[in-house]
Amino acid sequence: MNRPRRRDRLVPAIAVVTALLASCTATGNDTTAAHPVDATITTTDYPVPAGALFVATNGKDSAQGDQARPLRSLGEAVRRAQPGATIVLREGTYRETVGIIGKKLSIQPYPRERVWLKGSQVVAQWSRDGDVWRHAGWNAPLCRSCFLPEIIDPAHPLAGLPDMVFVDGRPLRQVGERSSVTDGTFYVDVAREELVIGEDPAGRFVEATEFDWLLQFDGAAAAGSSIRGIGIAHYGSNQKYGQRGAMVVVNAPSVVLENNTFAASASSGAAVFQPGANVIGNQFHDNGLVGLMANRADGLRLVSNTFARNNNERFALTGEAIGAAGAKVTRTKRAWVSDNTFADNIGTGWWCDLGCTDAVVVRNIARGNAVNGLYYEVSARALIASNVVVSNGGRGIKVSSSDHVRLVHNTLVDNRIEIGLYNDKRSASSDPYSAELGLAWITSNTELVNNLLIRQHDTEPFIESADYKPHPKPASPFISTSDGNAFLRAAGAAPLGTWSLGSGEVVTIHSLPRLRERTGLDLHSLAVAPPPAPFRDPDRGDYSLRPSTPGVRAGQALPPDVAQILGIPPLDHPDIGVLTGPRG
Repeated sequence: MNRPRRRDRLVPAIAVVTALLASCTATGNDTTAAHPVDATITTTDYPVPAGALFVATNGKDSAQGDQARPLRSLGEAVRRAQPGATIVLREGTYRETVGIIGKKLSIQPYPRERVWLKGSQVVAQWSRDGDVWRHAGWNAPLCRSCFLPEIIDPAHPLAGLPDMVFVDGRPLRQVGERSSVTDGTFYVDVAREELVIGEDPAGRFVEATEFDWLLQFDGAAAAGSSIRGIGIAHYGSNQKYGQRGAMVVVNAPSVVLENNTFAASASSGAAVFQPGANVIGNQFHDNGLVGLMANRADGLRLVSNTFARNNNERFALTGEAIGAAGAKVTRTKRAWVSDNTFADNIGTGWWCDLGCTDAVVVRNIARGNAVNGLYYEVSARALIASNVVVSNGGRGIKVSSSDHVRLVHNTLVDNRIEIGLYNDKRSASSDPYSAELGLAWITSNTELVNNLLIRQHDTEPFIESADYKPHPKPASPFISTSDGNAFLRAAGAAPLGTWSLGSGEVVTIHSLPRLRERTGLDLHSLAVAPPPAPFRDPDRGDYSLRPSTPGVRAGQALPPDVAQILGIPPLDHPDIGVLTGPRG
């Protein structure tokens, strides 16, 4: 097996580099192999422009690069391509790393053909050694120290390592000692340059990660580049942010990632570090830490993507360095997040942190995430509207140290706590970006309008509030406006919520009359027992209310700006909870 020349492992994700790194490509065509992730790739039909460069698994890098005489590797196509060119990949699996791309390029598959770019190599030569099998000469040049120690969960101490092995597409679990290898596990013996697995590879298709990333669009000259319709998987991306921290890194403005699959990376599927990116129709699943990360990605558009089962390496879920999520965004203005699904991530579904401003988060589904469904933290100004937030292990929607957040027409069902509102102990002065924007990092002026909160259990409050700021506490109450909401719960002893009245005072409210008495809010809200089947078709994602369900035509008038964003008329008496409107 050909091995790549060792290179510097620490290329900053924000470096302005125009040179291309040499590409490395494995030989052999494994298009017929059984890969379970293949079922997730989107079939596309993008037109092929005149003058496109072609790449095929049976091509040659010495060829002309036209349709009749294709190249063999994406790396060679990138090297030859003129700025503005389109590279078309024919069906198959390509195993290579490309590096820095400092010019505008479009990368896409041939119409209706399925293409995978993988950071793994096929491993075919094995020797039995007692109850294990070993492959000699394994020296994949991966960085095994490029992670933050504080993000490692002691229960999963190997999460930061980039090594991965797949048998017939199924991942094996890494162990830390050769003697611990059993069925379903693997061990990398760096000293002996051996790969050891605990199950018989005979007649099986074994892949092992050799490359850490695929590519990085970099600098102004690469603005407007795109990747469309490609499957990208198995790269040993590093957890330490800024050091090859994702399979694909966007460090150029206005890049498009559309209808791709980013699967089974060691850390992050994709990363965006420049403004104007359009991330549309992609699938981010089974990545080690996070499906998508973004920082200073002003105007980022996340539309119609699926983020599922990320943080499968089990990075820590507590501590100040955590980042496990379907998608995590930081220091970004005007993010637009619509029509996505965030499901079953071992962390938070969608998370905006450290100085996000003016986000619009509408018509998303956040379901079954281990921590929070939607999370807006130490930020300011957001509209979170008409989202379905169901069965998340922490807060359905969490707002922490963020002001002027509007929660409008969301449906929240059986989360551990439906809405959490908090002040954490930090000051905005600790983050130069937030301090420069004049952010307060104080929760205030929260609006709760026409939200539907339902739970069949009755052990936790619908709304939880807590103020951890040091004295003197901020004077403003967390919530300034609250009305038209529906609290549907079985009868029991759990309170309606804990409510911030300002200056650190948090009171427990057991009933709607008491809430009105203490706050003067929720004058038109409902608090009743839930009917057996309140939604039209929740199994198909339709959480609109059935006729005669409490909350039908019981909401307060829909604000015109929210109606415009959702694409529906500004109704005087809308249903409480999620509203339907055009997607996309």
